[in-house]
Amino acid sequence: MKMHNKIRKDEDMLATLRIAICSDLRRNILVSLYDGGKSLSNLRSELQISSSTAIHALRELQKNTLVFQDKNRNYLLTSIGRIIALKLLDFSDAAEVLKEHRRFWIEHDLTGIPDYLLEKIGWLKDSKLIQIDPLDIVKTHSSYINFIKKAKWVKGVSPIFSPDYPSAFKELVNKNIYVKVILTNAVLKKLIEAVGWRNLKNSISNHCLDILITDEDLKVAFTATNGFISLGLFTTNGVYDVKYDLISTSERAVHWGVELFEYYREKATPLELDAFKDLLEPVNTLTKNIEKNYPLNKY
Repeated sequence: MKMHNKIRKDEDMLATLRIAICSDLRRNILVSLYDGGKSLSNLRSELQISSSTAIHALRELQKNTLVFQDKNRNYLLTSIGRIIALKLLDFSDAAEVLKEHRRFWIEHDLTGIPDYLLEKIGWLKDSKLIQIDPLDIVKTHSSYINFIKKAKWVKGVSPIFSPDYPSAFKELVNKNIYVKVILTNAVLKKLIEAVGWRNLKNSISNHCLDILITDEDLKVAFTATNGFISLGLFTTNGVYDVKYDLISTSERAVHWGVELFEYYREKATPLELDAFKDLLEPVNTLTKNIEKNYPLNKY
């Protein structure tokens, strides 16, 4: 008896899915009604269909409790219909992102992105793939730095070190922009060599900079601010691809970036900078000379 009931439920579920998915018209009606109730004439005009065609599709949707009519004879989604419409929209956005940047996703290692954020890949719908000119990397990176300079806050994860970091840190700190980054030990050492151990320590003490350390073999590099997200990935051969960045300024993409940062933040540990002092002793003389070239006054 229990098995019979389960089979019946599965059949009902599949029937509902077939009604929603296996017809372009019914699918389009569900997506259209996600924005709110509409009259028959509005649906007919929007979808460019006849009244008889619309009515037939709407009756099928009503029969399967996905759509209902209110007292004003407007068509609206039921709770189930709204959930299915939301999933249809999400799938459509994801398909658009994957199609638009097909080679980027195929040729890069995606293991640095957790499954629950891959499920939300549609949030990157309005992103653009920026190709960095290998003959003029500094010039191409300047657009990224300009984005950073306009930020109110910055959160990022980086397994790589860029020559832009010292000047970018200086600019952000001087503007009292809060920066929170997750770095590998190797990148941290490079950063200390570039800006100076004392400068970095003072900046952290002044609450302008918050650094966390991870021992994880990071497969992703990204920056999220209040206004944009920049995502870089490693190739499937294990080499970081400096040629491409996925950029987006949409609100959903920023939320996606913040969620990705939180995923790594939970696994990282706050930096104890003094613990690195002894490890960096051999480069202290070099650091003092570098500090003259990168005077970060407010650190």
